[in-house]
Amino acid sequence: MSQWFDPLLQLIFPDRCLYCRSILPSGTGRPLCSPCEKKFTAAGLFCPGCERFYRQRRECSCCRAGIPLQALFALSSYEQQWRILLHGLKYHRRRTLARPFGRLLGYEILEHQFCNPDLVVPVPLHVRREKERGFNQSRLIAYHTGQVLGKPVQSILFKNRDTLSQTALSRPERLENVRGAFSCNSPLPEGSEVLVIDDIYSTGSTIKEAAAALQSCGLKVYGAVLAYNPRAQ
Repeated sequence: MSQWFDPLLQLIFPDRCLYCRSILPSGTGRPLCSPCEKKFTAAGLFCPGCERFYRQRRECSCCRAGIPLQALFALSSYEQQWRILLHGLKYHRRRTLARPFGRLLGYEILEHQFCNPDLVVPVPLHVRREKERGFNQSRLIAYHTGQVLGKPVQSILFKNRDTLSQTALSRPERLENVRGAFSCNSPLPEGSEVLVIDDIYSTGSTIKEAAAALQSCGLKVYGAVLAYNPRAQ
């Protein structure tokens, strides 16, 4: 994304509160107005092993053998207004929502001292799927998250095949559907830390498989999502 495009987009579409959509004062950091800020609490740290939230600023103590994600950060639960907003971005092409979503995710990652990655990496869509949708929401979110974190964003993950939609699949079917679906082309030295970004964590099969591809390149992988969907468990 070019350096001049983002300021132009902000001029045409001024920053608005993510919740109530009121226009925010110029130079506002977090994309929430004062009243909505008081109502918001991030879901927080989520263990991809035992699939429970925990509050300590360290990795969960459960056994995570075979899971490529070190830890996961979720911005909110996939419920009520948050679900409506995410549907607006993902299915109704409200691309302007990617900026406040991504920025809020970045600020919360900093607030929780979640990780300090060398690179921010979006979960990719297959070429055909991205062409149909017109954009990859995870890439847009990652771009704005990276800006807040002050970290580079690079698409080093690739989707090798066009998988079925995960929505109507069972947990075992989701795992099989994305198995081996991603590959990685990393410019980073072995042992570097990356933050992989996706929109929604349901069973975690997609982001875990993406993390496995990154891990195969010798990278230490953390994950962050806009929402966690407990109903898919």
